[in-house]
Amino acid sequence: MIGTTLTESSLLMAFEHKTGDIFDTKLPAIGHGVNLYGVMGAGIAKAIATVFPQVLNPYKEACKTKQLTPGTMQYVQVQNNPAFYILNLASQDRPGKHARLEWVESSLEAAILFCKTNNLEGFAVPRIGARIGGLAWEDVKEILERVALQEPDVLVEIWSLPNADD
Repeated sequence: MIGTTLTESSLLMAFEHKTGDIFDTKLPAIGHGVNLYGVMGAGIAKAIATVFPQVLNPYKEACKTKQLTPGTMQYVQVQNNPAFYILNLASQDRPGKHARLEWVESSLEAAILFCKTNNLEGFAVPRIGARIGGLAWEDVKEILERVALQEPDVLVEIWSLPNADD
């Protein structure tokens, strides 16, 4: 499913639902939910720490120094040519079922602003805050789509695993 909005007679893409492995994205960034304890021990965060271990120390330092707070975003450039970023979206204050919809929303807005400011086409994001974070997928999905439609020049790919419940 692709969400679109009409601007100046041209159809622009704001979000696209994808199924599969988020690491297959062609976009220049992956955003994912993190806690503020400096722990990437489960879900997509653990996979990101495994694939891009250079993300871990800046993330831990941002948590320790309180530069990363609920609802904010930290970016880490993990590749230079072409540039590729991991966007740590602070969707929960601690590990477990502690994500909040308002933190998901504001961290997504920060990620979109980062992409727009840095002329990035967009970013891929999993079902942030759902499952491990404890939020209902339908509520998160509505926020993802609504926030993406606010800035149609930045594509947000919303990734689900093939066996994910809808």
